[in-house]
Amino acid sequence: MKVKKATMNPYVQMPNNSSRLQSVTVVIPALNESGNLDRLLLLLEQTFRDLGFTLPVLLIDDGSTDNSPEILTRLSAKYGCLRVIRHQQRQGVTGVWKTALAHVTTDWIFWGQADLESDPRTDIPLLLSAYRPGIDAVAGWRQQRGDGKVCASKLANIACRSLFGLQIHDMNWIKLVRRDLLSAELLDKTTHRYLLAVLAGQGHQVTEVPTPWHPRYSGKSKFGSGRLLRSGIDFLKLLGLWFQGKVQRVDETQKQWIRESEEDIVLSLLGIDYEYCMVGQATGLPLN
Repeated sequence: MKVKKATMNPYVQMPNNSSRLQSVTVVIPALNESGNLDRLLLLLEQTFRDLGFTLPVLLIDDGSTDNSPEILTRLSAKYGCLRVIRHQQRQGVTGVWKTALAHVTTDWIFWGQADLESDPRTDIPLLLSAYRPGIDAVAGWRQQRGDGKVCASKLANIACRSLFGLQIHDMNWIKLVRRDLLSAELLDKTTHRYLLAVLAGQGHQVTEVPTPWHPRYSGKSKFGSGRLLRSGIDFLKLLGLWFQGKVQRVDETQKQWIRESEEDIVLSLLGIDYEYCMVGQATGLPLN
């Protein structure tokens, strides 16, 4: 398939169904991300300006020990869309999800990143534009990733595709999810890592859209060997749900629906073949 070159950023042009997706809260977990917070809010402000509407932003500080609390106090006074909740002690990503569910009242949650490996100027419009009637969750799929965590991520994604038939390449990244499908009880059973696999295994429609990956803007990754071990434990939990019949393989009908949905998304979003733009420059990245 021939790839055409793009000459503009198409993602600020929302489809006709975008009004439905203005009921979205942008949830961002943060742990010792003081060097990223000012730029993150600046990029979010630019994102909302391009979209033509502002979304509420819930930033959950998971017990940072740097000067993030002081920075967030200042940013909360500056940005009316920003609400900050601080954990006194670290609770992990699953704990952040639970806090978000206790406070979010919008129809959808956009799960973002504080390290700016995801640029909200491209990624929020991309995932919002990917919505189609019947879709329950949209996953971002990192392209040209180079953060050193690729191997562990690929193992988890391949295992889920093999065992459960889920044709999603990047389950543990940015995502747009219907709020009413989520609960603290669900997270206790599965944790955050395999949330999309469980939703798909329960018959919900999950699709994906390719997104640019960027190097971390500031600070260090929190990924380590402990996370790899916990990921393995979480996968065993997922297997347990499968053996109990609480999640099932995605059947061929659902796979076809997902494939057709993804093709529809790419064509309607871009008007070009499997390519997207980063803000300020055109970069062609294949889907596979």
